[in-house]
Amino acid sequence: MAANTTAAKTAQAEPVACTCSQFATADGRTTGCAAETKRQFAPGHDAKLKSFLIKAGADGTEVIRTVDGIASSADASTHAAKFAFAHMVAAGVKRAETKAAEKAERAAARAARKVAPKAKAPAKVTAKVGRATFTGHMDGDHFVYEVKGKERRTLKFQTV
Repeated sequence: MAANTTAAKTAQAEPVACTCSQFATADGRTTGCAAETKRQFAPGHDAKLKSFLIKAGADGTEVIRTVDGIASSADASTHAAKFAFAHMVAAGVKRAETKAAEKAERAAARAARKVAPKAKAPAKVTAKVGRATFTGHMDGDHFVYEVKGKERRTLKFQTV
């Protein structure tokens, strides 16, 4: 008996446009939905609307909902408040804003590194000191090299 009642209800309902097709931004972006359904959303279109609202909220774009020829403009979180996934939209917008701030911070740090002068590594020089040959670098007139973990300097050397 219950199965007959459910079948009778769905048979009576007229297909209407999916709810996600009611949303757009001022610059013309939409969810791209043209589906008709007997329910509020076509299968998977609640996720499509959620994604659309998160992107619009992260951009700071006003969202326009048009129902029966009446358009209402608000931010993404306000429109999402009418649905069960409102908390997900709010969290997604916050996450996107945090990600954008971190990206801007990384870009600023990268730009600062490009501007800062890079310290050049001293050029390696091979020189003969006494009978032994060492690899080190020049510091003014001095040849600087390491012997047994200690730094040594000398003015008496010959480059090899």
